[in-house]
Amino acid sequence: MKSKVYGALLLGLSGCMLVACSDGGGTSDTSGASQKQLVASAKASAPACAAAWDASAVYVGGNSASYNSTNYTANWWTQGNNPATDSGSSGSGKPWTSTGACGSGTPTPPVTPPVTPPVTPPTPGSTVGTINYHLLLGAGSAQDQLVLDGGNYNDLIMSNIIAGVMYGHLVQEYYPGLQFQKDYLYGSIMGQLLQENIETGLYVNTGSLIDPSPDQQAVMGAGQGGPYQINNYAADMVSGSYTPAGHSLINYVAIQKNIGYTMATAPQQYTKVTPPSFNNKYYGPMLTAYFHYNDFVALILTGKGTGGWVTPWQPYYDNTLVNFTTLPNNFLDVLLNVAYNQGYYGTLMTSYSKLGATATAATVAAVNSYSSIWGVTDTYQQYPYQVRYYLDQLYGNPIPTTSATTFATPANHVVFNIATLETVFANVFQTLAYVNSSGQSAYITTAQAQTAFNSALATSGVSASGTLDLSSATDRAQIFSVLENAIGNLESSLGTKFNATTNVQL
Repeated sequence: MKSKVYGALLLGLSGCMLVACSDGGGTSDTSGASQKQLVASAKASAPACAAAWDASAVYVGGNSASYNSTNYTANWWTQGNNPATDSGSSGSGKPWTSTGACGSGTPTPPVTPPVTPPVTPPTPGSTVGTINYHLLLGAGSAQDQLVLDGGNYNDLIMSNIIAGVMYGHLVQEYYPGLQFQKDYLYGSIMGQLLQENIETGLYVNTGSLIDPSPDQQAVMGAGQGGPYQINNYAADMVSGSYTPAGHSLINYVAIQKNIGYTMATAPQQYTKVTPPSFNNKYYGPMLTAYFHYNDFVALILTGKGTGGWVTPWQPYYDNTLVNFTTLPNNFLDVLLNVAYNQGYYGTLMTSYSKLGATATAATVAAVNSYSSIWGVTDTYQQYPYQVRYYLDQLYGNPIPTTSATTFATPANHVVFNIATLETVFANVFQTLAYVNSSGQSAYITTAQAQTAFNSALATSGVSASGTLDLSSATDRAQIFSVLENAIGNLESSLGTKFNATTNVQL
């Protein structure tokens, strides 16, 4: 894996490097037929129109809809995006792609998950503050700010926190009893978005794209992995090949159905533009959660078995996991973010694994201190702490200012409306699938997600009509509890495991 360096993405954003260009020219009519005759002929030979686009309907990747005698195919989960004004070629980042003119045949309704109500925005002014990001701690000032006032980013933050809790759920499902700092592990997906994306500040909550601006499309280039830059997503993390052998994203039952490529095309996917689904605000964060979970598992399995070899991080990594089952507030998030950013075979992976294997409370305190990287210009060393710094701002935790030991507490508040959180939870899980009792891969429904969520509210003692402040430690613990229980409830009711893998195309 390679490092993702923010500055590198600023190059080559203009021109036609990343999408097909058009010269704007048309074709002349050499047949002598009138325009009306040409239209009539086209209609006679055109395929039947799909069901008319419905602004309130939910469409998933592969669904069809028609608008003004043109058929469109959804590139990923989308709702409320008019295909006539929000379509483009594959890799354009648009939710729809035109498949051409259609005739007047009887439309066939698309198969879609049940409709989810639109997200209800929070009360204006309830969410306030600023997140400074794209900076080296102690070695440079912030290049960008996320202004939280008014709650434009609330649903995006929610979807990232939901994905982060799923990340922790998957880790604990594989390794029961493993401890970690929930604030940082659950928040890793959101922190990664801020550091790795070009300009998250351009996000607009009325659309479904994380990156709605053409200026950001560099992240959708070949192999980039979208706004989170999970740029080795097509590779099998254990075998190292581009043939899915059990540990690539395409192998996970929950995300395979909506990912935008197949097992048959996976070996070539790294040469193509990133699938548009990676840019969806409900699905993209979940893909990233699975990517990190895949890292976690691959670090355990790589090199073992017949024909195996000793990797540089072993046996230290395995010993670290054993140690972390009894060591609270440990730095598992740092270890896994190093694996993502520098890669498995980088020197930091081995050094942090060695620290973790014999870590005590004193070791944890030293690693957790911003002093350990303050002023360092190596982006590999900075990355895990950049993520923590952005999250500390989001959570209203004290952050270092003029030095690693001089702290201030930001006046940030991110208020989650519980009804909105339920809607976002349902929207996120409608992008995921499971194998039902008939043996078919099916999308999770709104009703299934809402039932799981409402049961979790009761278990956690949270009112469905209330609000919780992500920037309050007490409220944040309740948010985490609700999401943990909701994911567990959904898994139980569906009779599935969200870490289940398959070696066949479902």
